[in-house]
Amino acid sequence: MQNRLLTLTLAAPRASAFNFLADIENLPAWTGGLCEWVELHREGWWAYTALGELAVETKVDDISGEIDLRLRHVSGWLAVVALRVQTDGEGGAIIRASCRQPVGMDDEAYDQLFESLLDGLRGLVTRFQHEPVAA
Repeated sequence: MQNRLLTLTLAAPRASAFNFLADIENLPAWTGGLCEWVELHREGWWAYTALGELAVETKVDDISGEIDLRLRHVSGWLAVVALRVQTDGEGGAIIRASCRQPVGMDDEAYDQLFESLLDGLRGLVTRFQHEPVAA
């Protein structure tokens, strides 16, 4: 099993970055092509991804800046992507992401998941480049 970490600094207010990442409907916009779309069903949110259909849940805490994205595959594995969004002390945001390979997920699928998240999170730099930062 692998565990990979990513740290990203954005020139955008923490609240803007946090609110964007915490909104489950924005998942396709920041997962680097992994997630094509999300739908709300009776049993909860579902993401249609390159890895198949995933049940999606989030645990969000605005005060601590924690976003835990839980991705459950129909085959049984559960991947948790832990995002932590903090201020950088200068009006910007620091995003830390941790992604552990779950039991039952093969290395190829894990690499695809992580590389997609990496591409998507890097894309936030462009998305927020014109966001005003308080000095």
